[in-house]
This record gives sequence, structure tokens and C-alpha cells, in this order.
Amino acid sequence: MTSVATELGPTWAGADPFEPTFRDDPYPALNKLREEHRVNLTPVGTYRITRFDDIKSLFKDADTSMTLASGESPNFHSSDERGSFREFVLNMDDEAHIRLRKLLFKSFNARVVKRYEVEAADIVDETLQKALQRGGMDIIEDLAKLVPSQIVCRIMGVPEQDREIFARWTAARTNAFFAKFLPEEVIQSLVQAGNEMADYFDQMVKERRKNLRDDFVSELIRAEEEGDRLTDGEVVLQAIGIIVAGFETTIGLIGNGTRALIEHPDQMALLRDRPDLINRCIEECLRYDAPILFNWRVLRQPFQIGDVVIPADAVIWQMLACANRDPRNFENPDQFLIERKDVAHQSFGGSPHFCLGNMLAKVEARVALGKFAEKTKCLQIEPGETEWSQSFFRVLGRYPVEFK
Repeated sequence: MTSVATELGPTWAGADPFEPTFRDDPYPALNKLREEHRVNLTPVGTYRITRFDDIKSLFKDADTSMTLASGESPNFHSSDERGSFREFVLNMDDEAHIRLRKLLFKSFNARVVKRYEVEAADIVDETLQKALQRGGMDIIEDLAKLVPSQIVCRIMGVPEQDREIFARWTAARTNAFFAKFLPEEVIQSLVQAGNEMADYFDQMVKERRKNLRDDFVSELIRAEEEGDRLTDGEVVLQAIGIIVAGFETTIGLIGNGTRALIEHPDQMALLRDRPDLINRCIEECLRYDAPILFNWRVLRQPFQIGDVVIPADAVIWQMLACANRDPRNFENPDQFLIERKDVAHQSFGGSPHFCLGNMLAKVEARVALGKFAEKTKCLQIEPGETEWSQSFFRVLGRYPVEFK
């Protein structure tokens, strides 16, 4: 069986994620895509799944892999070798994935997250105090980027003087997730960033082998599961993967979330009056405007969605942003409502590859958004013109505001 969506041939259907203006406001196009194309065969040969229940079913029931039957990645570029995500835990399958996840979880768990919550609060208090004295701030540079960059560098054991270069590296490296489809100049930038990050962590691992410290890289070296330990190369690759995946996406969560609150003053007022709503607010931010619009899987066996049988070895793009605004699952899905209950968004993916750093991201966002709402309670917020970053993810590069 097939459907009109595939009979008509490959199409972006007005929702091309590689179009430069797509990030400005992708939701009208994504909503149209979801309603007209339950399954969408794209011009690059991937199948986009757009509806909430279909994506949930794919995560739960489909036999999937992160790589093609040939062993190649469906998205990574062949020239991207050092610092590559190919052997990062979230891109591994079966026993290799389980092994790495167990070892990483020993070093990156709820205990570690709780430890850094107080530090995140101190960072936010300090930056907001300075912003209030100045009468304004750049939400991205002074809050959304500052908090996760400082926290992730402290977790990794990266010194403060290297924080800015890590910010540049991570923005470039996010493009590696879909490098196969990007222009040559972008590919060269991400390859260079990967090489430089690998050099940096190679040296750090050598130093930690001689003198273990109280940081994530040292914990990865210490981690052991039934006599199994990570090699130096594995420590380097997992450290790079964690810092890129956890840093850039948290910038997007805090930046997009703060923007949503500012653009919906009734919801900002509600959060100020009901700070106990902060956890629901974070979940609604993740549903309403998540930094990752889609991710991927490869089918090991054919899988049927509606009247479409998608073949084995097909590359699936789960359109998380489409699912998060599916009217079949959410009432008034295009409205930002922080009192929503049981917001079962898809923003952290699903199945065994569910986001490893979700707890830390939500803690940082909870502190940043909660304190921003509290500290600006008696002020009028005037937003300036926004700019998008060079990240592949939906992450703002600049969002200035004035306090009056």
C-alpha cells in the first residue's frame, strides 16, 4: 500500500528545514505538513513522520537503528572523522549503546544534576543583578548561553578562560548531525571544530590519567561496569558528544522559553503569581518551541503508518515539532499555556535513545526562567530584534531586551 504523500513523489511540501528563513517561524509550514502529509517522502530520500501517535508508535514498536544496513550513518559526512558523533552513545545501537549508557550514567546522573542546581542559581542571580543595573540584557548571551556554558564547562573540568571557544565549537558541531545535506563551507567549519575539540580532550584525558579530579572527564575514566572501562578514545568521543548535545540545546530551551514568556505576558504574569507552575512551564516550553525540530532513525524492518509501508533501511525523520503541536493530542496546540497538565511532548526523543541530559537541561531552564520571571516582576520588558545562531538547531543567537 502507498498513499498520495508518496505517489506524488518527493517534496518538501513547503517545509524545507534547510531553507535559511525556515527557522523564523516554521510552525505554519509544519502544521500544514502534518495535516496534509502523515508520511512525507522528501527530496533527499528521507521519510518524515509528522503525527504524535505515529512517532510514539515508531519509537515504541518499530525495529530501528541509528545507522544504515551498510554501517554508514544516514546523516554524517564522510570527511568528519575526529570528534565524530558516529561513536557517541546516542548514535550507537544494541549492546554497544547499552554498554556506553551504563558507563556514562555512573558519571551523569541525578546526583550530579542536583549538585549543580545551586551553582546555576548563583550564576543566574549574578547575571540578572547586572542586567537590572544596566537596564537591559541580551537574553541569549547573558542568560541562555551563560548558564549552560558555565555549568557544562564546570562539569567537564574545562577552565573558564576556554568557555568562549567551546561556545563556538559547539555551535559549529551541531551541524554535524545532518552534515550530509549541508553546504561545503558549513561542512569544513564543523570538521575543523571537531578536530580542535578532539585535540583539546585528547590532552585533557592524558592529564586526568595522571591526576584525576572532581570532574566529568575524570568520572568517565573512573567509571567501571563489571570490569569494563572506557578507553581514552571513548572518553574523548563521549565528552564531546555530551558537551555539544547538552550545551547548544539548553541554550535553545532557555532562549526560546524566555522569548515565549515575554511574547505571552499573560503567561509571564501567571508564572510570577504562581511560581509553583515552573515545572509545567518548562514542559510547555519544550512542547511549544523546542530547539530540536526533528531527529532520525533507520528502519531495520518495513514499518506501516496508515496506508504507507515504509521499506527497510529507509531513513526516518521524526518531526518532533509537528508532533508537539498535533491537535489530535493537544487542545489549542498553537497556544502557549503553562497550566497545561501532562504535557507529553516528544522533544527528548524516545525509546532507548531518550535524551541522556534531560534532567540537567530542565534544571538549568527551571532556574533561569523562574528567576527571570521573579526578578523582572515590576518591570516592563521591551524586546529588540532577534537573530538566529549558526547552529543547526533552533537556537537564537541574539535577543536583546530593555527593562523599563
